[in-house]
Amino acid sequence: MTLKSYEWTKFSGGGSNCVEVMRTADEVLVRNSNRPDEPPQRFTHTEWAYFTQGAKLGVFDLD
Repeated sequence: MTLKSYEWTKFSGGGSNCVEVMRTADEVLVRNSNRPDEPPQRFTHTEWAYFTQGAKLGVFDLD
């Protein structure tokens, strides 16, 4: 999935725990959908690319 620029996209693994992600010109923002008024976590595009690559490779799996 490609993130749309300047639009929050919600991801949920089920239940009420959801994360929202938004791409801007300079960074990727991540926030808790249950607390949208709190400041988001901020990542550069490079940091986000490394994170998503690691997730696809299973680097963060708990098994």
